[in-house]
Amino acid sequence: MASASQVRVALGALGSGCAITFMATQLLASPPKPKPCPSEKARKETFDQLAKKWDVLVRSDEFLAGIGKLRRRLIQKATGEVLEVAVGSGRNFSYYNGGKVTAITAVDFSRAMLEVADEKRKEIEPIPLRLKLASTHRLDFEDGSFDTVVDTFGICSFEQPVQALQEMRRVMKEDGQMLLLEHGASKWEFVQSMLNRGIHRHVEKYGCYANRDICKLVREAGLHIALEQRSHFGTTYSLVCTKSPLVKEESE
Repeated sequence: MASASQVRVALGALGSGCAITFMATQLLASPPKPKPCPSEKARKETFDQLAKKWDVLVRSDEFLAGIGKLRRRLIQKATGEVLEVAVGSGRNFSYYNGGKVTAITAVDFSRAMLEVADEKRKEIEPIPLRLKLASTHRLDFEDGSFDTVVDTFGICSFEQPVQALQEMRRVMKEDGQMLLLEHGASKWEFVQSMLNRGIHRHVEKYGCYANRDICKLVREAGLHIALEQRSHFGTTYSLVCTKSPLVKEESE
């Protein structure tokens, strides 16, 4: 659900002189003084306020960074009963394959975002869709309820990301899969330095912690990464995760 705007940072090295100047300024500036980041409540208010203009706000960034292709490639892997958490404005709806997905339950903690998603039901037809107001930290579903659990750009916005991932793992079937497309820490030191320096402003504006080590959080939650692909200097993660180690992983 979080914005794709931090991708601009990753693409800055390929941009104009203005972008290069911005990068140099960020690297040479004094590190910001530590301060508390906005609370879950404050970030919910941010999403509520931005909901109606969210698609317009992130559209150009996602287009320039090719996020739509990454969404399509990942979401096409979804099968069976699907749970999508932090669904936001429903930007994944048009990518689900009606021949592979039997039903979708989509949750978000922002009622305003769910109202926007509800207007996109036609994009997901003929797949049955259920929208539910809920926090990913406390999912109201029985253990092993879903074949596929999906999250795109949500881990960066969770106040307790490991707890949220553990809940997502809990409601996933033993042989199920978790599909994650996330913003996070970069493999490039200078890009990570910029993400760290601008993190408080970014959280306050978009409700998104863009500098988290996504793979580390996923493993801390007890999940196993079956497929990992990184782009945009390593800041964009595309992951397929399982509850249990794969046979190959066990033998290593």
